[in-house]
Amino acid sequence: MHIIVAASQKGGSGKTTVVRSLAVAAQQSYGRTVILDLDPQGSLTSWWNRREAPEPALVKFAIAELPERASQLEAAGIEYLFVDTPPSIHPEILDVMRQATMIVVPVRPSPDDLDAVGDTLAMIEEAGRPFAFVLTQAKPRTRLQLSAVQALAQHGKLAPTIIHDRTDFPTAAVTGKTVTEAEGETASAKEVKDVLAYVITQVRKQVREG
Repeated sequence: MHIIVAASQKGGSGKTTVVRSLAVAAQQSYGRTVILDLDPQGSLTSWWNRREAPEPALVKFAIAELPERASQLEAAGIEYLFVDTPPSIHPEILDVMRQATMIVVPVRPSPDDLDAVGDTLAMIEEAGRPFAFVLTQAKPRTRLQLSAVQALAQHGKLAPTIIHDRTDFPTAAVTGKTVTEAEGETASAKEVKDVLAYVITQVRKQVREG
C-alpha cells in the first residue's frame, strides 16, 4: 500500500482540498483508496460526513498506530492511503512523514506561503522521504504564479500541473464531492487528474528504486 501524506507548516495552503481531490480521483482511476484525517480541525472528516458515496472510506486511528493499521489496510486490499495533517511542525508530523511513500506539499503562490516552505522542507529532509510541491489556489497567468513556480523549482520537484483557484472546488465540497465527480470534464477536474497522475508516477518510481 502506498501512503501519500499532504504536509505544510502554513495554514490555508489547500491541504485538505488536495487530499480529498486526489483521493477521490485515485479511487476512480487507480485502485481502492482510503483517507485519514489527522488535522484536529477535522475539515476532511466534515467533508466526508457530507458525502453520499461510501468511497474513499474514512479511517480513524492515532499516529502511533499507523504502521500496524497500514499493514491491516494493505491486507484488506487497500492500495492508497491519503493522509491530511495539521499545519504544524510538531514532532508527531515527522513520525507520519517517515511512514510516507511520498509527501505532497501544497503551496499557494504568495510570499507568505513561499516563506513558510523552509520549515516543512526541514522536516521532510529529516524524514528522508521523497516529496513534490503542488502549486494550489493560483490565479491563471499572473506574475505571482510564475514567480512561485521558479522559486519552488529551486527547492525540489514541482508537479507540472498547477491547480487554479476556481469556485467549483468549494461548490463540490458543499455536498461532499470533488471536482472529478462533476458531470463532464472541467478544467479543475483535468488539473486534479494530471496532478494525481504525476504523484502516482513518482510513487511507482520510488517503489521501483526501492
